[in-house]
Amino acid sequence: MKLIRNTKAILVVAFFTTNLGAVFAAPPDAVAGKAKAQMCFACHGENGISSSAEIPNLATQPSLSITYQLIQFRGQQRKGGGMEGISMALSDQDMRDIAAYYSALPPPPAKSGNPEKITKGAQISSTQYCNSCHGAQLQGQKHIARLAGQSPEYLVTQLKNIRSGSRIDMDGTMGSAARGLSDEDIEALAAYAASLN
Repeated sequence: MKLIRNTKAILVVAFFTTNLGAVFAAPPDAVAGKAKAQMCFACHGENGISSSAEIPNLATQPSLSITYQLIQFRGQQRKGGGMEGISMALSDQDMRDIAAYYSALPPPPAKSGNPEKITKGAQISSTQYCNSCHGAQLQGQKHIARLAGQSPEYLVTQLKNIRSGSRIDMDGTMGSAARGLSDEDIEALAAYAASLN
């Protein structure tokens, strides 16, 4: 009986300790995030616009989306570009602060492209209901990534990785959406998303 009472007491203390930590977590701080993001600037840019077409722009990404991606890199659910090692050194608060910094920056400029591809991409986006998760202008929302203004090369690579299953999305929605896309469809979607601001 004493063992049961002690076990219950330990569980109650563990529950409150775990949950109070979440309640008393500091709010995201964009100023602190800029200081913590110094290591990110070489690839993602201080202004959140990448120096390479293969690296994503982070400017105006929803902060929750950035935070979730960093958590997935840290937990090894997502891999690539050395982000696993970088994210291992970040605390949850660091991630929230960095995400707050990048999400507050102005969006990347729209990119011009082949008008026929862009029109086809807009049609595919509509028939595939991309806007139901990514927003009306693919601007992202909550934990869903912003696609607008992203480089076409990066989007093509990521969509192909999601389609093949080498990149797993959080709930399988993107995997099932990408499965039926041809390479041409993916290129058109990427051109359309890149053309948006």
